[in-house]
This record gives sequence, structure tokens and C-alpha cells, in this order.
Amino acid sequence: MDQPKPRWIPAPLRPWLTKRWVKAILVIAVFALIGVILMLTTDRKDAAFWAGYTDGQRWVDSGGYQAHEESISQYCAAQAAGKTPSYQRGCVDGAHNAMDDVKTIR
Repeated sequence: MDQPKPRWIPAPLRPWLTKRWVKAILVIAVFALIGVILMLTTDRKDAAFWAGYTDGQRWVDSGGYQAHEESISQYCAAQAAGKTPSYQRGCVDGAHNAMDDVKTIR
């Protein structure tokens, strides 16, 4: 018994879809499209982010953090004055990451 043919595929394209190489190209095209969409929508971490990240980690490692969340925000805001917003995000992320490392050591 023949399977019903999907209505959303136009009749002239059905013979092409029986070929394996056409299916392979379609799969590659779909994954490429998904990759482009993800690249355009994800948060980019630029050089300023990583500079802030390392500054936040160094500050915690040197003992600058004294158990108050607001002190991280204050420190990073002061360091980020005149720099891009991604620097401050990186500083906060780096400080939080360094705090997690300090907690596991103790």
C-alpha cells in the first residue's frame, strides 16, 4: 500500500527528494541556518568583557571581596567608568567565578 504524499511538498519537487544527495544538502542547509541564527542572537564576549573578567578575578583573588554582593557591583562599576558596558559584565562574571573557586578551596 502506498503511503500518502505530504501536501506541503509541491508535486514537481517530490522526485528530487527521493535522491539522497538532495536530502543531504537540505540537512546541511538547515544546520547552517540554525548556526547563523544562533551566532546572531547569542551574547558576544569581546576583548573588553575578558579584560573585565580577569580584573574581577584578580580582585577577588587578592582579597578584595569581603562577603557582600554590593561590593562586587561597586568595585566593577568603579573599574568600568569610561569603559564599555561589556567590561562591567565581565568584571562581575569574573568576580563571581573567582568567588566560587574560593568557596571550593575552603
